Amino acid sequence: MITWLVDPWMWGDWMWRGMLTVNLVAIACAVLGVFLYLRRMSLLADALAHVALPGIVAAFLVSGSLDGPVMLAGAVVVGLLAAGSIETLSRRPNIRSDAAIGIVFTSFFALGVILLSTVVRDAHIDTHCLIFGDVLGISDRALWLVLTVVPVVLGLVAIFYRWLTASSFDPRFAAAVGIPVVAVNYGLMTAVTVTAVAGFEAVGAILVIALIIVPAATAHLLADRLVTMIAWSIVHAIVSCWVGLYLAIAINTSAAGAIVVVGGALYLLAFLFAPRHGRVVGMWRTRSRREA
Repeated sequence: MITWLVDPWMWGDWMWRGMLTVNLVAIACAVLGVFLYLRRMSLLADALAHVALPGIVAAFLVSGSLDGPVMLAGAVVVGLLAAGSIETLSRRPNIRSDAAIGIVFTSFFALGVILLSTVVRDAHIDTHCLIFGDVLGISDRALWLVLTVVPVVLGLVAIFYRWLTASSFDPRFAAAVGIPVVAVNYGLMTAVTVTAVAGFEAVGAILVIALIIVPAATAHLLADRLVTMIAWSIVHAIVSCWVGLYLAIAINTSAAGAIVVVGGALYLLAFLFAPRHGRVVGMWRTRSRREA
């Protein structure tokens, strides 16, 4: 057992590079995911992760470069445009918010695919890598992009923690006490988009979406306070990454896929056995009351 745990670290620097990168992305996604979950906007993470593709393509069309800052700038601009489009459609009385998200992100993503296959064929953008990532083959550019973006995102969350908390639980009260709720919302969307783009090459869009949604949903079953919920979300994300990465190495499969499967399994365990909100625990309590 010890040998199985230690050996991968002896095979080359790809192990520590992959583990460092995926854990940094996981922590940032887990923290941001909690605030999206509390706002009932988890599906927006899916939209923002997918619309980053046309943003990257647009940035290449304008600059001819795929450097990290250029990709981030393009993804942020298109991400905010998509977020504004979703919000505008959601305000229409005959359009549901989930439908607005589906309409916008599929349209933007399809536009990016079309541009990628027609106008910018020489961009050398690996769509397979963008979707599924390459956790165990991370380039220096991807590593440094994550090392730069994640601390900045987490630092901004710490600075604006009170604003994020107030606007997540009671936006009307937050606006009444002078908190710029709209600016906070767009700031959160920008952070999600930047984190998604930073993690694309390393972990891919699928894993970024899972790391934003699943840990926060799991933490909600285990915690009743925001700080505790954030802590549980981070723990879930890190455990998913470590166990999933070892599982991927053991059975020679996709690292991103293995991490997502482990995260889903952990959510199922919490759903069934969480101390206060678990399904099995709830059934046992109901039975005990009836017998009493």
